[in-house]
Amino acid sequence: MTDRPKRESMSLEELAISNMWEIAALVELLERKGLCTKQDLYDIVTELRKKNPRAKIPETAFPEPYLLTETENKIIDDMLALLNKHGLTSHQSQNLLERLGRIIEMGQRLAKGTRH
Repeated sequence: MTDRPKRESMSLEELAISNMWEIAALVELLERKGLCTKQDLYDIVTELRKKNPRAKIPETAFPEPYLLTETENKIIDDMLALLNKHGLTSHQSQNLLERLGRIIEMGQRLAKGTRH
């Protein structure tokens, strides 16, 4: 038996998010290569969900990537490029984005508190 390095344990939520990022990257790659569009993939997933309703995920579980505006897609692409450029793991990226979310929420609270 070989000695393998121990992996950091991961919650189901972390696993789902990690898988989501990996799938999003594959979708982006397929679209960039011109093999399909995000709408094509969404249609296929919708068809598969109809065939297997027990596996259906609520519509609100994840945002629909094809509904994002062109600006939002560009920002997401830029953010992913930055995360990859700096070699962040999915866990580190998630922590960073959560921190950013808290900063944005603080800014919103401060803005609400300063309105007259």
